[in-house]
Formats: sequence, C-alpha cells, structure tokens
Amino acid sequence: MLDQPAKSLTDCDRVEMCRLMVLSRCFTKQALTWHAEGRVPQGLHPSVGQEAVGVGACYGLRAGDWVLPSLRTSEAFWTRGVTIRQQLHAMCGTAESISGGKETSHHSGYPELGILAGTGIVGGSIPVATGVAMGLRMQGTDHVMVCFFGDGAANRGDFHEALNLAAVLKAPAIFVCENNLYAQTVPASVAMTITDIDDRAAGYGMVGQIVDGQDVEAVHDATQTAVARARCGEGPTLLECKTYRFMPHYPVFDEDRPQEERDRWLARDPIQILANRLQLSGLLDEAAIDQMAQAVRDELDSAIAQVEAAAMPDPEQVFTNIYAIKSERMTS
Repeated sequence: MLDQPAKSLTDCDRVEMCRLMVLSRCFTKQALTWHAEGRVPQGLHPSVGQEAVGVGACYGLRAGDWVLPSLRTSEAFWTRGVTIRQQLHAMCGTAESISGGKETSHHSGYPELGILAGTGIVGGSIPVATGVAMGLRMQGTDHVMVCFFGDGAANRGDFHEALNLAAVLKAPAIFVCENNLYAQTVPASVAMTITDIDDRAAGYGMVGQIVDGQDVEAVHDATQTAVARARCGEGPTLLECKTYRFMPHYPVFDEDRPQEERDRWLARDPIQILANRLQLSGLLDEAAIDQMAQAVRDELDSAIAQVEAAAMPDPEQVFTNIYAIKSERMTS
C-alpha cells in the first residue's frame, strides 16, 4: 500500500495558506455584520475556527480535481480560486452570480475551478462525490474528488452507503469529515457511541486517519498522502479532522457550550498556530498579518459596492435550466 509523504510545502506555500485563512475569517465576520444590517440577505454558517480544514485539504490539488464543499467549508472556495466578488454576488442573488440568483454562496458550483454544486440535504453530497470519483476513473484520468461533510452527516445512511460503495469500487475519493463536536447545537456524543469517526473506515475496508484539524499543514499532508493513494488506484480514504467552530451554528441560534471547552479550543486558533510558526521562521510578523487582513477588508469594501449596484435576475430566469419545455401556466 502506498504510504508516501506529501510533497514538502515551500515557505511561499505556507504564507499563502495563512493568507487564505485570514481571507476566510475576515470575509465571514464582515458578511455576518452585513447580514445583521440587512445588506446581505444570505446568512452564513460560520467556519471561524475551522479554516485549516478547507485550506489544508484543497491546497495543492490539481486542475481537473474536484471538490464538494459542505455548507461550512467556505475555505474550499477561496483555495480553489473563487473571488470575494463572486461569493458576494451569490450571497446577494444578483444576476451576476454563478447561478443567476438561484443558489446561495455555500451551495454554488464553479465547474471551471473544479467545485461541484452541493445540496442542502445534510449528507446528500457524499453519494454524489462517490459517483463523481467513479466518473473520473471511467474517463481514464488520475484526478480525484475531495468531499467535505460534518460529524452529523457521518451518522446518515448516505455516508455509510457512499463510503461502502467507494471502497468496493476503489473510487479515487477523499472523504473529509470536519468533526467540530456538534451537529447544529447537539453534541456529537449524543448521537454516537464512538469517539472517533475514522473507526468506521475499517468496516468499509478503507484507510482512515485522525488529523489535527487546527493545523493546516497536518491537514495538507494527510490529504496529499490520501490523494497520492487515490491517484495510484488504491482507493478512498476517510480523514477525520478534529476541529471546533468558534461561533454559533447559525447567526440566530443560541448555544450553551461549556466555557472550559470553548477556552481550550480558542487557545488552538488555526490561524495563530500557523502564524506562530511563520514568525519563528522569520517569514511573517504581526504587521504582515495585519496587512493581509487590511487587504481583504479593502477588497470587501470595493466588492460590496459593486454587488449592491448590480442588477437582480429577470424573474423569467427562474425557469431556465429547470424544465425542458416551459408550460404557459408557469407565466400565468
């Protein structure tokens, strides 16, 4: 079985991963503010605290590889090349959004960037990912599919059937579980008698691994090793990234989590973990990180002005790409 180390990250790679995590956090916090002010209609499922998972897993993927983000994996979009303006257009449902206003930002697809549109059904994207992975293999490529989902989705039948089939058919898929310990407001321990979701991998005959989801370099290395295995025809991998969201599941939800638990995880901020390493290596200092954040804020100010001035879709567009033949009753 292939078990080779991932290609070493360069100093430039590590700085760029830090920038992507800073971008994601700044965007999320500003978008939440705009949502509260009524300027952005779409609320967010904040990924603050989980930035290392999406960045680490997607960084280094090739053109031709595909990713299927969960509703909390906004970092996959940034890492694959989606712009702030594109995401804001999708959040506001303008005519310039990738779906013409039909879909929100976290379920949008960008085929030219290898991002598959997701589904609003929890766990529903996992079987789709298995199908895409098999399609890639049937095309004779060595491309892979990386699928993200949370610990709650890992308890659904979609998860079990999709991973079993992927293992049987040796689909080139990497299943990334972002285990942030809560399914909405319910602790994962309420719905599982096991502590580690990666234990389930053995039951399907696939490789499973627990990864420190607060360490972007650890996530990257584990994913790249799984990617190399998939490209060589050795089948799928289940990666369980232990992480924690620092904010509520959704802006309007009240949560009561143990303060000791929150404090323990807040001390392991993924951005700060990487920033500390970069500072020790002389690659970045606090001023440089502040400049990264300011550059994002400046771009956000410019982008929101353009998005708010953009036209909304023609109501007739609601029928495009839906029905092969439009009935007259649809417009009556």
